[in-house]
Amino acid sequence: MDLDAAIHDLRTHLGDFLDRKRPDGVFHVQPGGPGSVPTLTDLEPPELHLDLLPETPTDDQQATLRRLGYSGSGHHWTHPGGWRLILPDHGSGWRAEQAALHDPGAAHTYRAAYHEGGRAHADATLHPAALSHHARTVGLTPARHVARLLAPLDAPWMIAAGYALDLHLGHTARPHDDLDVIVPRDAQPQLTDLLRGWRLDTPVDGAYQPYAAPLDLPHHQIHARHPDLSGVLMLDILLTDLSSGTWHYRRDPRITLPLDHARKVSPEGLPYLTPEAVLLFKASTAGRDPRGKDEADFQRVQPTLTVEARAWLRGALTLTSPGHPWLTSLE
Repeated sequence: MDLDAAIHDLRTHLGDFLDRKRPDGVFHVQPGGPGSVPTLTDLEPPELHLDLLPETPTDDQQATLRRLGYSGSGHHWTHPGGWRLILPDHGSGWRAEQAALHDPGAAHTYRAAYHEGGRAHADATLHPAALSHHARTVGLTPARHVARLLAPLDAPWMIAAGYALDLHLGHTARPHDDLDVIVPRDAQPQLTDLLRGWRLDTPVDGAYQPYAAPLDLPHHQIHARHPDLSGVLMLDILLTDLSSGTWHYRRDPRITLPLDHARKVSPEGLPYLTPEAVLLFKASTAGRDPRGKDEADFQRVQPTLTVEARAWLRGALTLTSPGHPWLTSLE
């Protein structure tokens, strides 16, 4: 059983998204599951957890997997070499759970739960310990790393998305695959200097292209990777209009916030986007209904919003998404 060779075959035959200029392929793959943990190998076969684009494998991708010897469909496959291939939900937090299994105490608890009720029961039992382990071993480490990196930036940058909600709540609510940071669009010349030595990609029409400054509208993202950035797969830089002391909602120019309201600062000095603005983004991603993790974020955070924040979010959703299911909860 050679999982390294299997990973190489997946990247070779499905294509590597990081090779750029392709809209599909392997985004990330690594061993996972209890069978990949030395102390738990007797419980389950080892697994490869594959982040594949598009998220639902195409007919051609499934045919390729079958040519590689895999049998199955959709998100669950097996290989006669003795391992499974799993295409996990991107918001499942499985990486944190995998990391927790390497903790002797968590592994002991997992084994007992497995013998008591099988894999599903053991996975559910592990979840609280996995979140606690993730909070201790990762937590805000990526945010602090990037804060040190961006400290010389003469511009009002701020952390966005899930990490911003953690900073608002004051604790790690769930694991995150990446770290989103808002940077003013006109700060790109400084940003390029600060990210020297990083791999920088721009998503364009569903594929990566090498980032070249300045990045002009409508493109707004830079995916940055560096071996020293641990705990997340990448830094997702969101170029944003912060002109005239105002935060401008990228998806609808009618919606704004004064920058001194939109930009909060945590007790340890980490700047972050105010939670009502984060939830506005999460209300609809790429024109879809809220994803499972975004729905959970809303349910977790909306009780903590101030009266003013609730009113602003209700008004923004009424303007952009009349009839959105979150509006009832914001009344």
